Amino acid sequence: MYIKKLKTSYYKSIGSSLETLNFAIPNGNIGSGLNIFIGDNNTGKSTIFETFDFLRNKSSKPKSSIVNKSYPDADAVVEIVFEGDISSVIEQFSPANKKAVFRDRIYEVDAKEHLKLKRSTEGKSPIEIWNSETDIYENVSGIDAPIKRMFETNFVWADTNPNEETKFGSSTITGNLIGEILNSFTEHSEYQSFLSQYDATFNDEASNLKRQLSSVEQQTQTIFQEQFGVGNIHFQFEPIAPSSFFKNVKIYIDDGIKTVMDEKGSGMQRAVALSMIQVYAEILKQQADTELKKPLFLFIDEPEICLHPKAQGKLVNALLELSKKNQIFIASHSPYFLSNEHVGIMNLFICKQGADGPDISNISTHGLFPWSPTWGEINYCAFDMPTVELHNELYGRIQEVTEKWSIPAIESFFEENRVPKDKSWTRENRGEPGSPTDVTLMTFIRNKIHHPENNTMLTVTYTDVELKRSIDTMISILRGIA
Repeated sequence: MYIKKLKTSYYKSIGSSLETLNFAIPNGNIGSGLNIFIGDNNTGKSTIFETFDFLRNKSSKPKSSIVNKSYPDADAVVEIVFEGDISSVIEQFSPANKKAVFRDRIYEVDAKEHLKLKRSTEGKSPIEIWNSETDIYENVSGIDAPIKRMFETNFVWADTNPNEETKFGSSTITGNLIGEILNSFTEHSEYQSFLSQYDATFNDEASNLKRQLSSVEQQTQTIFQEQFGVGNIHFQFEPIAPSSFFKNVKIYIDDGIKTVMDEKGSGMQRAVALSMIQVYAEILKQQADTELKKPLFLFIDEPEICLHPKAQGKLVNALLELSKKNQIFIASHSPYFLSNEHVGIMNLFICKQGADGPDISNISTHGLFPWSPTWGEINYCAFDMPTVELHNELYGRIQEVTEKWSIPAIESFFEENRVPKDKSWTRENRGEPGSPTDVTLMTFIRNKIHHPENNTMLTVTYTDVELKRSIDTMISILRGIA
């Protein structure tokens, strides 16, 4: 079961017109479940993450702090559509008395199971579940807790203490990591020996503990029989699951002073959490799917914090591996985080500030090139950073589309599109300068990039403003002919 769509309105900075977001779903291929939101600060990246948390956990904050301040009379609304093997998740992780509620509201699209949920700030704001037969959302009592069990979210926030993710609960990264080890440990002779000793200590009639408990059993049984009738009372200690022990495990860090990780700075705690994510990815890489596991939804806000560019690249590789089977959501404003060979297979959302709140578009499906997104394209669309990489890509793409492979041919094409020849270029032949030639700004910059050895033009350069103007011109032309 994975998150297929998110639709939200009036939640914090989000206005009324944010388009429905469609997410990448794991299919076993590297990077298939990785969804990245990239953009400057205050463009809605973290807010999108908060909508998932709001739907699952509600909010203790007053409505006025959740609803967009420009629409004080509106209600914040969050809708999520799940897709995948929903029936199996319900069967394994939903309580028996709620399974029918969920099963009856599964609907199919393109032969795939879907389930739609909503929460808003209206009234008591319970989770509502969509009924495809009536085409309305229904408030079914008691479904909030089962949904939490099926929809486990793991957040590593940029501005809060990340130590929750390094605790050993069953739904955390650390818990999943240890769980992989425990699956094999339960079959080990050491564990079986422990269970035998445990039973002898707590349940054997001859044990010291059992002898002390026997008097309590007898007294309880006597009162019970006097007041309620025949019946025997017996205390039985059930075997302890290995995972129970790990809930009390603490991580210690010795950086000159050995202390519990909780007492270290948030930067160090965050580094540990991100390190464990990478270890978990390595373990999953070596495993085959043997059983249905509870879906893991991992949200990391600004993973580049405290990481140098090379470390960011290593973390990306781990997340790409992890996203083969799990859905990963990243919010970042670091172009270095995306500077790797797999950038073309990531599902990238560009976040900009629009007139009615954040404007979020999927560059993976609406990019400039058949091979979008590229590093230069991401930098320009997300951060308004013109780069020579993007300039080269645009120039080459226009040549490819128009089949104008020579400089004179492409220059004639630019002229036909009313681009002036307002720059001068002097070509060199074996170091000897020829006559200056009038060229367009695009070709001038292209020549400067491709011919740094030209001594005649060494001191004649272009500005960042001109680079941006050239890129904008080519984007306009490319969109007109594509």
